[in-house]
Amino acid sequence: MDQKLRGIFYDILVGIPGGFLIFMGMLMFNAVIGMLLTTGPWTMLVILYFTSLVVGMLARLMRPYHGLGTALASGVIAALLILYLWLASSIGAGTGLIFGPAGILGTIVFSILGAWLLPFLRKRTVSAK
Repeated sequence: MDQKLRGIFYDILVGIPGGFLIFMGMLMFNAVIGMLLTTGPWTMLVILYFTSLVVGMLARLMRPYHGLGTALASGVIAALLILYLWLASSIGAGTGLIFGPAGILGTIVFSILGAWLLPFLRKRTVSAK
């Protein structure tokens, strides 16, 4: 197997659980916050973006040289899961904001942003000491 294809295969292999972690993390945090406050679609969208950012940072932390590809794969897997649920849901379910273009694009963008942001945060904390 070519070295480049092997790297892409490993990014996808690690990105699959990362994508499910983004989606399940959003559902879990929404359920916990829903016990304390009333949540709506905007709160759920912010939670989705936050979990995408954290998973992107975790991907970069676990795979320093290939973290950006892994974060991209995680975002794409989560976006495909959201796309499937968007196409399978009924019209007027009240979750068009999360299971729509904003949720699909947001998972990809924020997971890449998290992988890109982590080295800058690490440099900043090291230089502050």
